[in-house]
Amino acid sequence: MKFVLFFLLVAGAAVAILFSVFPRWDIEVASLFWYPHGGFLLALDPWAKTFRAFGHFIPWITVAPAFVVIILKFLLPHARMFMPARAAVLLALTMAVGPGLLVNGLFKAEWGRPRPVHVEEFGGPHQYVPWYDTNGTCPSNCSFVSGEGALSFWMVAPASLAPPGPLRVLALSSAVAFGVVVGGLRIGFGGHFFSDVVFSGVLVVVLIALTRYWLYDRRNAPSDAKVERAIGRAGLATRKGIIRLWHAMRTMTGKAGHNREP
Repeated sequence: MKFVLFFLLVAGAAVAILFSVFPRWDIEVASLFWYPHGGFLLALDPWAKTFRAFGHFIPWITVAPAFVVIILKFLLPHARMFMPARAAVLLALTMAVGPGLLVNGLFKAEWGRPRPVHVEEFGGPHQYVPWYDTNGTCPSNCSFVSGEGALSFWMVAPASLAPPGPLRVLALSSAVAFGVVVGGLRIGFGGHFFSDVVFSGVLVVVLIALTRYWLYDRRNAPSDAKVERAIGRAGLATRKGIIRLWHAMRTMTGKAGHNREP
């Protein structure tokens, strides 16, 4: 995990510096996939579109059991979880916070950077802005950072759960390669700039590394049993809170009805 984090941090720092000094490099990279009389032709390729769909659904299929087991533990606090609690929390939390809250809820909603296909250089209506400029004219679902890039690099999370040794190295390397290919397709489709994809990977992998440190790697890290008990207690507390709220609403409704009687 450390070598993946180091690699992406170095890559992110290099892109942050170079693409700030030479902000037009994003245009130059995108132009490699753009044809003046056809646009971003890779977006029309059936195989590329199929792989994009494949790359989009694989992370969701992977994370689904983690969400299911946590929801079931909330609903049935005394039942045993069918997968290790720390693994479930690592997968669900990093997916919800990374590609969900930070990328789609914060960056893409607030940054305002138009996508390559929408800028003037490639026949669009918007002016190009570099990655560090938050004042672009994109109204919503903007380019910085890449949502699908973040989703594909999230595969580092399940890969980090592989047994230590060569198998984990292979799993992490494959996860990074998966992110690079899916992110590269988004560049080729004109959906994102190079810097959008790089920073999406850095953001998600840093989040995964911090979450893994909290759950596994720090001194006095919790056990699976402790995390499972904590989820169960949260489920019980939530159930009791809902019951109290229900009784309070019934009491208020009853009093209101009684006060309306002649």
